[in-house]
Amino acid sequence: MRESPYRILEEALRPHLGARAQVVLEEGLKRLGKRPEELSEKDAETLLKGLIFRELQARLPAAQARRAVEEALARLAPAPEGGLEALERGLARFGLYVDWPEVGRLRALVNRLRREPDPRLLQEGLALLDHLEEKLEEALLRQAQDLAHLEEALERVRPLGGPKVRRLESLIQIVREAHREGTLAQGEVERARALALELRKYLASSAVQPATLPEMVFETQEEDVLVTVEEAPALEEELVIDLESLAEPQAQEIRALEVAEEKRRLEELVLRYAPFLDHPRAAALRAEVEALLEADQPALEKLTELEAALKEAEAEAKAARRARLIQLEEALRRLPLPQEAKAPLEEGLRLAEETLREGGLPDLAALEAELSALEEEARRLKEEKARLLEELSALGEAAKPLAEELAHLEGEALAQALPGIRARYAELLKGAGEEARRARLEERKAALRALKEEAEALGLGEEVAEAERALAQGELPDLEALRRRLEEAQALRRRLALEELARLQALAERFRPLGGEAVLKAIEAERQKPLPDPAPIARALQAMKRRLEAKRQELGTRLAAFFRRYAPLEGLKSDTQRRIRPLVEFLRPAQKALDRLGPRGVLEVERALAQAEEALKELEKEKEAADRLLKELGQEDLEALLSSLEAPGGERPDLSPLRLPGVKALGLLDDPPPPPPPQLKALHQALKALEAATGEALGPALVRLGGSYLVLAPWRGHEAVALVEPEALDPFLKALSG
Repeated sequence: MRESPYRILEEALRPHLGARAQVVLEEGLKRLGKRPEELSEKDAETLLKGLIFRELQARLPAAQARRAVEEALARLAPAPEGGLEALERGLARFGLYVDWPEVGRLRALVNRLRREPDPRLLQEGLALLDHLEEKLEEALLRQAQDLAHLEEALERVRPLGGPKVRRLESLIQIVREAHREGTLAQGEVERARALALELRKYLASSAVQPATLPEMVFETQEEDVLVTVEEAPALEEELVIDLESLAEPQAQEIRALEVAEEKRRLEELVLRYAPFLDHPRAAALRAEVEALLEADQPALEKLTELEAALKEAEAEAKAARRARLIQLEEALRRLPLPQEAKAPLEEGLRLAEETLREGGLPDLAALEAELSALEEEARRLKEEKARLLEELSALGEAAKPLAEELAHLEGEALAQALPGIRARYAELLKGAGEEARRARLEERKAALRALKEEAEALGLGEEVAEAERALAQGELPDLEALRRRLEEAQALRRRLALEELARLQALAERFRPLGGEAVLKAIEAERQKPLPDPAPIARALQAMKRRLEAKRQELGTRLAAFFRRYAPLEGLKSDTQRRIRPLVEFLRPAQKALDRLGPRGVLEVERALAQAEEALKELEKEKEAADRLLKELGQEDLEALLSSLEAPGGERPDLSPLRLPGVKALGLLDDPPPPPPPQLKALHQALKALEAATGEALGPALVRLGGSYLVLAPWRGHEAVALVEPEALDPFLKALSG
């Protein structure tokens, strides 16, 4: 059975406060308005971080007070599920993502916890594991989007054939299998996207109609070029395309492909190197790249420079932290303090160094604050020695042996001997003259008045009251002990505040897309204060969490509505359907994972959904147009058309060269009954009239019909009629040219 929170507090306080532990607990219960058996874990935590912590600060050294509170909090907290084993399993899962700084920190924490348990570090590791799960979920969604894009690109370039297309197929298969297993295949995705872009650029650059095959296009596609693709042996080599030699529409299409891919690369860079975007050179290059892409101009060289600048900024940051760690270690080594006082900081520095070695980026602010506190302690000891020597000198020969002993004390020996020195000095002072005694009393009173306000604000009111009682009785209180407690309390408050700010900074980094940059600036400003206050930062992040949850709910509603509208149109064949398919492949898993996504993932879903909703409107319009056409033709006419296209007849030319994959129906206009509908005859007559009027021989005529193309073309003395899928159009036209 789990111990009661009240019992845990009682056991944690009694070794340090003795009989006063009961008084403090009763005061805490009174403030909460609860009985001991009603005290919850949350209530106990509140008391520990407030009333109890201040009480311990007044009676114990700072490090000991903090350790006592942390141990009690660890006993109150539910045992972390899995503990170190959970971290090790998480590390095994995420260990392959070596370029993630969080993985480096997790590895360092696991190594540290294997040597020695630490509840605080264990909690940090488990929180980090949650963050990594969220990050992986978002990355898998982006990979799903990449996979849909690659599969769509493969269908476009498949008619090219050759080793590069086969290589693309192989890479896509690797990515598909990795995705199925919940694993990222980052390298394969990048190589596949580069290859797909190369092939699509070649396809667009080859879009030239042969002179022997003029064509008449009644309705053009929005994306695809209606062309014949020539054989390309050069596909086995690197494809170099001279945009200046191409017609403007082709050049524009290739530029659009490049710009789209570079926008994606820029997003990846911003995501990967978010902490280093403020680096001066990187920030300037980013602005240039964004301006070029906004103007629909490729930014290849600038984008490459930006990536190099961000890598350089990351390397500089790691080098700066490494140099600062060396400085901190050396400064700590030189401090003339007992080893037990320096041990916690030494352990923190070792953990930071290991984090850096494993690829993480440790936050040094709390460590620097702790070093500052220790340096202040060393300075205070030195000043106290000088003051005591001066006062001992004023006492004359009686104090000379003590003064000489004190003069020879340095470093750790001084820190250990000072309490005894103070006690012996107080005894000497009792034997001194009344005038000297009154002077010292007045000095102590003035010093206490200067300390009183700040000491009481930091929970040292009882210490102040005790010193006042001693002065009232003509005794000399140990104000140096009070000063020490005051400085320790200040240092500890600052250190704890900086540690909390470091935790909040990690959260703010995740919320960058939702306004986290403003919070990060506020955190940096707060760090510069003598006593930082994390409370306003925490409130700002709580507000962002509420915004995130509201956006999740909104997106859930919109996604459900989108898929209801899309379901009846899913089987429609068209260019718009081809555009919307990658978005749908992204949004389906996103809908299921919405509650597990962080701010960045939620915004990516929102952006993709907005694009999908616009494409859905176009798809609905196309469906309406197709329905109107079917209504105009009449069902019987349509059936007659399809029947006539496949009906055998008399002496007819061999159509087998035209029976290609993607050709849904094929026949001749003058096939025997059932006759084609009158609309086809009328179209043919109109084309003949146009031919007579212009005096030019007309080639194939293409009419957009739903998601396919109706083609009328001369074929060996007859008029061939076909229904052709968009992907098969180029090979079909090439076959017509014979």
